Amino acid sequence: MTRMNHHPKPETLAAYAAGALDEARAIALAAHLAMCVECRRGVADFEAVGGLALEALDGESMSPGALERFWSRAGLQEKAGAAPSFGGDIRIPEALRRHIDGDFDGIAWKPVSKGFSQAVLDAKGYRSGALRLFKIDPGIRMPRHSHGDAEFTLILKGAYEDELGVFGRGDFADLDGEDVHGPRAIGEEPCICLIATSAPLVFRGLFEKIAQRWVGV
Repeated sequence: MTRMNHHPKPETLAAYAAGALDEARAIALAAHLAMCVECRRGVADFEAVGGLALEALDGESMSPGALERFWSRAGLQEKAGAAPSFGGDIRIPEALRRHIDGDFDGIAWKPVSKGFSQAVLDAKGYRSGALRLFKIDPGIRMPRHSHGDAEFTLILKGAYEDELGVFGRGDFADLDGEDVHGPRAIGEEPCICLIATSAPLVFRGLFEKIAQRWVGV
């Protein structure tokens, strides 16, 4: 079993349990939960606390659709328990598999720059957000950037290193507008990451800013 060194923040797990995340970030977190027993337990604890709070609330005081959103997120977590295998030893979590037709090799990757490709996934729903797969070839570094809001990154294959450390398969980067980094793929195979954002990335260089309009990240 792969040892994971980076996990979602407690407040992120709590937001997931409460159904407060947008669709893209909920999918990314559900995919991580399929790979991480520790975080599944954390979500279960927050859901238990939320259940007690619901019992104490009068039905009329709840916002419209609150229960539906809660059970929708709970359903994502339950489905995430199974992780079917594609392409050898790479396992794609159920929460993500419905967005991928086949395996990583069958994805319609679109080149962004030398050694860097992306695929935009459908994440339409309640406060949809943006969901993408990035494929970064070994030794290639993404331009340094910060984030307009929250960004979740889940490593599905390979590894990268940045200012925050080394991230391998299953690791989860829970980033916000204060974090600035430039991930570089390490090892002998491409690094494939699932990226969920609620606002565009903020690049530092002029060329990257111009390219961003074309790429759409």
